[in-house]
Amino acid sequence: LTIHAPLQELTKAGIISRGLALGVDYGATSTCYDPLSTGLPCGSCDACILRRRAFVELGSTDPLVYP
Repeated sequence: LTIHAPLQELTKAGIISRGLALGVDYGATSTCYDPLSTGLPCGSCDACILRRRAFVELGSTDPLVYP
């Protein structure tokens, strides 16, 4: 049995960078642990903070709208 987990060793910025290179539409994704009732990400949970920080680290803009 072999388990492949290619993203396990990457930082959040590394994962986003790889996704951007592959053409992932990050406007259609969310990593939020506690989204608002409207479906928008909360912007303050650990997942939102790490995602936003990763986009900044890459010099890119997160396409999601945060409150």
